Amino acid sequence: MSRFVRTSVRVGLAAAAASGLAVSAIGTAEAVPVRPAATSSSVPALHVAVTDNGFYVDGPSTFPAGRVQVSFDNARTKAEAETEVFQLASGYHWADLRSDFKTMAPNLFAPHGNKKKGLKALNHIISHVTAFGGFDVTAGKSGHGTLLLPSAGTYVIFNDSNVPSNPHWLTVTAPEGPQTLPAADANVIAKTNRRWGGDATLPAKGTINFTNESTESPHFLDLQRVKPGTTRKEVIQAFQSNGPGPFLNGTAGTDALTLGQSMNVHVHLPAGTYAEMCFFPDPKTGMPHAFMGMVRIVHLK
Repeated sequence: MSRFVRTSVRVGLAAAAASGLAVSAIGTAEAVPVRPAATSSSVPALHVAVTDNGFYVDGPSTFPAGRVQVSFDNARTKAEAETEVFQLASGYHWADLRSDFKTMAPNLFAPHGNKKKGLKALNHIISHVTAFGGFDVTAGKSGHGTLLLPSAGTYVIFNDSNVPSNPHWLTVTAPEGPQTLPAADANVIAKTNRRWGGDATLPAKGTINFTNESTESPHFLDLQRVKPGTTRKEVIQAFQSNGPGPFLNGTAGTDALTLGQSMNVHVHLPAGTYAEMCFFPDPKTGMPHAFMGMVRIVHLK
């Protein structure tokens, strides 16, 4: 193939292996230093960075429930990277999450895996975590936005770029300050039956609110620029093709949200036609949701 492809789509809990999906070409990566976290109107801020050598979090580890600003720098030289915030169910530990993932990934996504075993592990993860979002960023790029952690408790922000790793624990205390997300320029909604709702026109430079209203499973949002005139059917067909498909430079992505959760993501993208997609593995089949039709054509202006 003549352009960059994902040979596995989103390895990580927000992942599904799927060969042949073309995405935007990755530019030369630039070193991104870990910066001190900024603050705005007393809203806590976390600056997260992943490099070829590690995962770093700057900012408070204890703060009140409500909004938290997150910036994520991917300073890896080649690969995309993800960060996510989870809350684990009582009695379900970090070691359990990693064990479930190590069972899920090879069995669900490898050519000769035990699919039944992989699905069991996937569903065990889904039923024992609440996902509050995060970012998927190509090499040398950054993601920014606001998450909402709604109640006191223990949360974990971690490196979701492969097997979940590098947990950084957050102690969230009683709510203070704003308990809703800031107003966004447009809305994207993950809906039941693997479909998208919300605005058909999104800002090329601005803030998008992403909400999961689906009763099926967690979802994440991938925005991928495509050629003008591209149809939803052509995007879905491209997943199984050996050609480059209709994909162009320009992409932004979140990590997973559980039912009822929302986050804001700041985008700075070329104007044009984009596909909204989710590749989270379906809890019944293991197939990436986009392969099952969770694709929508929108326009960024």
